[in-house]
Amino acid sequence: MNNKTLALMTLLLLSGCATTNQNNDGLSDIKAPGAGAIKPTNATEASMLIAQSQTSGNPDAMIYAYRQALEFKPFNKADIYLNIARLEQQRNNNSQAEEAYRLAMASDSKRPELKESLALLLVDMKRHQEADTLLQEVISADRARLNAASADSAECVTDNQSPWRSYNGLGLLSDIREQGEQAREYYQCALKIQPGLAMLHTNLGFSYYLEGEYPQAERALTRAVNQDPEYRRAWSNLGLMYYRWGRKSEALAALRKNGTQAEALNDLGYIALMEGANEEATGLFQRAIDASPRYYPRAVANLNQAKSMTTANKRR
Repeated sequence: MNNKTLALMTLLLLSGCATTNQNNDGLSDIKAPGAGAIKPTNATEASMLIAQSQTSGNPDAMIYAYRQALEFKPFNKADIYLNIARLEQQRNNNSQAEEAYRLAMASDSKRPELKESLALLLVDMKRHQEADTLLQEVISADRARLNAASADSAECVTDNQSPWRSYNGLGLLSDIREQGEQAREYYQCALKIQPGLAMLHTNLGFSYYLEGEYPQAERALTRAVNQDPEYRRAWSNLGLMYYRWGRKSEALAALRKNGTQAEALNDLGYIALMEGANEEATGLFQRAIDASPRYYPRAVANLNQAKSMTTANKRR
């Protein structure tokens, strides 16, 4: 390792102050640890800076390193912007993530995964119509790839390269709009592409649950936990569904998969509370407190809330 390389890596390791990045890369200014201390002069140094920032695990350092790489031709700009966007999204900096996704799309308009990633971010940002438009464009492009553009638009035409995330995203949007039948068609399309993904079976099951179709919901959610016994959301949804179905012992058993008996009782109590069954919730929270080997502040707070709501209801 030559002296210049050693100095570069040492500076990165020792830098700790925050300075403003003034790169002319189309992105809003950010603050990154040591941003003013290191500025690579060629692609090799930029690659080293990226590698070292990844080793550090510091998101600010990684974003700064990626932004420096934009100055050098060997790097694919769309990939760099995509990495920046994902880091910003992980930190819930949604406006910065959106900005980076759009720059990635501008750098390479032929990559559908860039449009899909932006659309899914917009779903999280509750900009549903914009997200819907982009996801439909991704699916239309995939249908054209499969020479299915002239087929019935409701027909699910996919292969193992099709954008299952887009179908899932459209399913979520349809459920938000209370278009359950349409949502389930989208989830089924996604499952044709990724049949073993517990998350998709869970979304399908929850869609059935929202419509009160409990036997179908049970089948889908059971498939989810069979695919991934550690998938907490599937067990939580099973617990919620069983409670609504009146199968409360099974609801407790499902919630027990996510934690201790005390935690399951507390979670079941919270479901009862949200359903307006305040007295039942009070009993479940008390059982959770009794079942816990140590002080359980969350159950105590929930118990007090349930008692207050019961008292308020009696005064009406």
